[in-house]
Amino acid sequence: MRVLVVDDERFNLKVAEQFLLRIFKEDEIVLCNDPNLVIETVEKEAIDIILLDIIMPKITGLDVLKELRTMNQFDDLQIIMLTSMDDSESFKICFELGANDFVKKPINADEFYARIRSAVKTRSNAMMLKTLLEKINKQNAELKTINTTLKDTQFHLVQSEKMAAIGELAAGVAHEINNPIGYVSSNFETLTSYLMKLKGYVEFIDHGCDLITDKSTKEDVVAFQGAIRDKYKSYKIDFILDDLSGIISDSKSGIGKVAEIVRSLRNFARTGTEDEKAYTPIVEIVNQALLICRNEAKYTVNIKFDQGDEPEVYCNKGLIGQVILNILMNGIQAIKSLEREEFGNINISVDSNTDYTILRIKDDGPGIEASVLGNIFNPFYTTKEVGQGTGLGLSISHDIIVNKHKGIMDVSSDIGDGALFTIMLPKKIEETI
Repeated sequence: MRVLVVDDERFNLKVAEQFLLRIFKEDEIVLCNDPNLVIETVEKEAIDIILLDIIMPKITGLDVLKELRTMNQFDDLQIIMLTSMDDSESFKICFELGANDFVKKPINADEFYARIRSAVKTRSNAMMLKTLLEKINKQNAELKTINTTLKDTQFHLVQSEKMAAIGELAAGVAHEINNPIGYVSSNFETLTSYLMKLKGYVEFIDHGCDLITDKSTKEDVVAFQGAIRDKYKSYKIDFILDDLSGIISDSKSGIGKVAEIVRSLRNFARTGTEDEKAYTPIVEIVNQALLICRNEAKYTVNIKFDQGDEPEVYCNKGLIGQVILNILMNGIQAIKSLEREEFGNINISVDSNTDYTILRIKDDGPGIEASVLGNIFNPFYTTKEVGQGTGLGLSISHDIIVNKHKGIMDVSSDIGDGALFTIMLPKKIEETI
């Protein structure tokens, strides 16, 4: 495990180094007093954790943080901000830019070691997950080779495809959850600080009231009133009261976001019988799929969803969610394969006619050749490299729509103009049973 400390003051670097030497070996600690060299140092030294000072001349720690989080190879890098600031807005900005945690200066030993150990654990888990994903991809490649001669293993490959999809998305979902959790954690620390000040203020007033008696003079009362005002100002009670509602509201929003992401992933991963159908808003299914794949699209693809009149469809929402997620992930990966500088686009729309609810998903990726278009729904057909896909995703999706829901699934595409997937689900219940 290698740690990089970034601070423009050498004294601060040495202080941080002395703390770190209680956890890491000397050759695991790298010091840097030039923020311009951070990216180069991270790549050269194979850094796992960064302690990054916020306030530095010319290039701030926030600038470095923002640049690091635009580079996909550093997604799992643990970044801890070093700061002497204690306002909630600064912490909010740090977490929104992708910081994993923060340490206040001057450094408190207990807090410092707790946060560093947490970062070490998170980084280790991420590396273990990456190794596991590599093993899964390798196993998928081996299964595909076996399947060319053993057609009767199709059922097991279908299950492997779904579990691989969950595994590939796990890191992204964890990243999406980490940001609101980090901000909520920061808010609770701020609330704890506010509580101590409010408690001290109330205790001061309570104690003063005990000292005021019938024998107290007018001067004593006036002096006590002045002391209360001074304490009110020194504790910044007006600021605390104004800030509390915002902190509570933001924390509630962050917790709700985490719950929504977890609920979406659970619905996608849930196992059950294919006959479990119910009326479900198609918009709800699409939004859950978008939550799961949002991290995959970040920095690469803009996704626009025209929700239309939000019709309900009679369906197995887990299976339909699997179809939508599969198409979205294919579109995102196709756009990424172009390696262009500008963002790609995926447009989703929902409308209906007399008989069908219609979902359209259009990307502006490289498109699909006409010679390939007729084969994309065939089992085991794939244009990806060996080990990158089993060729079952679109085949399974087609089966879910056409056979299990009696709907229609179609694709149209031109080279250089992306692909358009159209899903039509029947409105009449008897046609879906």
